[in-house]
Amino acid sequence: MPATEAPPADPGSTAARLTALEAAAAGLASGAPVSEALEDLLARASEALPQAGLLLAVTPSGGDGVLSRAIGLAPSDVSALAAVLVAGSTPAPGALVVDVVSGRRWHGRLAALPSADAADGAVAHLPAGAAAVLAAYAGLAAAVLERGAAGDEARREAARAAALSSLGAALAAAADATAVCTQAAAALPAVVGCDRSVLLLWETGAGRLRVVAGGGPTDPLPVELYAEETPELVAMLTDRTPRVLRWESCSPAVRDLLGAGGITDALAVPLVSGGVFLGVATASWPAGATPAGLETEHLDRLRAAADQVAVALDRARLAETLRHQATHDPLTGLPNRDLLRQRLEAALTAVRHDQHVGVLCCDLDGFAALNAEHGAPAGDELLRQVAARLRAAIRPADTVARLGADEFVVVLPGLNTPGDVEAVLGRVRACFTEPFRLARRPVQVATTVGVAVHSGEWGVADDLLGAALADRRA
Repeated sequence: MPATEAPPADPGSTAARLTALEAAAAGLASGAPVSEALEDLLARASEALPQAGLLLAVTPSGGDGVLSRAIGLAPSDVSALAAVLVAGSTPAPGALVVDVVSGRRWHGRLAALPSADAADGAVAHLPAGAAAVLAAYAGLAAAVLERGAAGDEARREAARAAALSSLGAALAAAADATAVCTQAAAALPAVVGCDRSVLLLWETGAGRLRVVAGGGPTDPLPVELYAEETPELVAMLTDRTPRVLRWESCSPAVRDLLGAGGITDALAVPLVSGGVFLGVATASWPAGATPAGLETEHLDRLRAAADQVAVALDRARLAETLRHQATHDPLTGLPNRDLLRQRLEAALTAVRHDQHVGVLCCDLDGFAALNAEHGAPAGDELLRQVAARLRAAIRPADTVARLGADEFVVVLPGLNTPGDVEAVLGRVRACFTEPFRLARRPVQVATTVGVAVHSGEWGVADDLLGAALADRRA
């Protein structure tokens, strides 16, 4: 006898519901996007509960607003009903509502709304066991959302790892401390997962932290925090440990800084290399957006980045020191012969055809005899005092350098007339009017000054410097 085909199972039967539920569970392994997986899940739930319209309203991890999916409801009603549902209310009379919740978090709610009969408008009754079926599908929806959250977190972690790696490369290429801070501040929001970041450098002489760079939606305020006004800074200087800064409990200076940016919570990690306190790196969030892992995972990320920044700052400062030593006189701190040549060449390159560049060369009369009479330490002290007076006498754009022994050179760029050099020359000569004090005794020192002026373009640095030296010796 030919085989007879079994009649299809009643979609409302327990067996059919179980089969549909198993198929829905198997579908979780497909790896489909969250939105697509939820739509498929809701379609299968609708097959199990054909008497109802279904509404799913969830708040995805890391997402904004409410994600809603519906079957059997008017599209124009879905958004309003979803808002009611996720807020904790029942969206319609007779609706059956279950939570979409996992072991980690509450995601939202799933509701079955009894359908009205098209002929007489009577509301259909949900079958026995509908609550269990709905709860089972809510559990599957939670699993879909957890899978999506895990994938999102994995992608965020990969992005953070890539950002941290990129930060290391950027810091290695940074030429100075300001460049280090700029690169770090730009990278920290991606590395830490914060809204904004600020890098502050410690200025030992002034006893203050100064904002150098910021990253995030707004530029940082040009703030300076002084140790005597900021207990948090004193604490970090003392124990070198990170701080969680909360608006309601921090000092007035820090509270004003946080409040100006609409920030309630921030992390502050000291930048320390070789036991030396270099500054502070901060990560912050606007009011209402502080993450749950502030004092754990976010702090760990900021500390990892701060370690790289501190090493880069230490390296940049060492490089700056070496560059300064290579271009400055160690006794007076003035530019040396090499930097003098660079400044003079730059002035001659930048001068317009109707402008002039002046050079003053001066040496100290009787310096060798003074050294012999008072000793080399007194001679060194005299050179330092002369350097200080010359610095005070020149214009901001001018350069005063020590050429060697008792020879000093002043470069005057961008003069409007050749006669403008006379005003600076007068101030340079006035530097030697008052006696210098060596070993608490007044010592009168005179100087001989040579002057040379180049007019127009195409000047040669060595020629102009040589002309000033020759004029001095005349």
